[in-house]
Amino acid sequence: MKSGWIRAWAAAVPVLGALGAVYVWKGGAASLFLFVLALSIAAIGAIAQFTGPRRVVVRRTWSPLAPFEGEDVEVTLHIRLEGGIPPLWLQVQDHLAGEGQEGGTLLFTGFKRNYCGTYRLDGVTRGLYTDGYTTASWGDVFGWFTRSRRIQGTDKLLVQPLPLCIAALDGPNGHKDGSSGKTISSPGYAPLWGSRLRAYEPGDPLKSIHWKITARRGELITRAQEEVHELPVCLILDTDPESYSAQEEVFEIAVSAAAAWLRRHSAGADEYYFCSGTGSGALKLSGREGLYQGLEILAQAQLVDKRLTASACAAEAWEQWVVPGQRITVITGRLSSSLVSRLLQMADAGAVLDLWCAGERGSMGAEGLVNGGDDALEGWTSASEPWLSQLSTHGIHMVPLLYEASVQMGPERGGRDHGIA
Repeated sequence: MKSGWIRAWAAAVPVLGALGAVYVWKGGAASLFLFVLALSIAAIGAIAQFTGPRRVVVRRTWSPLAPFEGEDVEVTLHIRLEGGIPPLWLQVQDHLAGEGQEGGTLLFTGFKRNYCGTYRLDGVTRGLYTDGYTTASWGDVFGWFTRSRRIQGTDKLLVQPLPLCIAALDGPNGHKDGSSGKTISSPGYAPLWGSRLRAYEPGDPLKSIHWKITARRGELITRAQEEVHELPVCLILDTDPESYSAQEEVFEIAVSAAAAWLRRHSAGADEYYFCSGTGSGALKLSGREGLYQGLEILAQAQLVDKRLTASACAAEAWEQWVVPGQRITVITGRLSSSLVSRLLQMADAGAVLDLWCAGERGSMGAEGLVNGGDDALEGWTSASEPWLSQLSTHGIHMVPLLYEASVQMGPERGGRDHGIA
């Protein structure tokens, strides 16, 4: 950044000229002393500015690696100065989350080339931050003649939404939460496909008998002649503002529910699909890598995004993804005639649908969502009454989002080098 040292010399040159003129005009030891003092300060400033480091390299590490929304992040900076003379002091302003977000300021002293310091970011908001940068400044002992360099980072900070623990639902996967004692359940899915092994039936070829299992069970067990593979499940997050009455709080509940769904299905080795309802199509995911791809999308999910096509265009594409027998989970805010119509079309096309509804403020308040009381369930039922019978007759399983937020991921570390010449 040139503006700082230009301003310094714009002030220093007139001062030096004035003191020199006074000494030439009046003479005297005092005038000479002031002129020499000012000239010495300017010379030291020039040395600090123009003989300082030629390259600044910054490496960030932070913990946790992928923090949850609202979580504190500890950022550690490793600064290396290359070339030139090491400065007396170095001030570093780091903006890991980019312009307009909270950053950290560190001050180092001593003629060294390597520094290390730590600062904290409090309550980082959900998002994917890729525009982080660092500003390094140094100068003379008085801080009048300074030089700065802006180092654009290449780090990617993922602040993921809090996954939700599904409470107050009956399902075969329920278990006790040791901290609260409440039953935590996930929606139970009945198996749609049979096992690859079954009991022997007359007419089955002998070569298909599984002899080890037969010896263990004491009855003839045969392999199925055709292996029927399970269809990948699919998640659709509705991002239409009309589905949430433009209420960010309800949309955040839906995003957190989507994060819980992704974590549940990423635990296995099977593939699954995810679409955020923005018209970009369904993304095929698998395992831990797929989980982080999905979380990156969720971290940036918004009700209105002018860069993408309208949500109505995305809604028209929902029916195109349906494969008969595939289980699809749709997460939305509230039911509407257009949404119900699309769901019925998907059900008629052969999809097995689960509808997770975050409700609407007024019919189901924030307290009801957290506590999962009967009043909240009754409010959700009454608000959805016009369409309940239609959805039920088409086999669509509806679930009100009665959840508690719960952090499930442990901290890790991450970061990479970035520098400027």
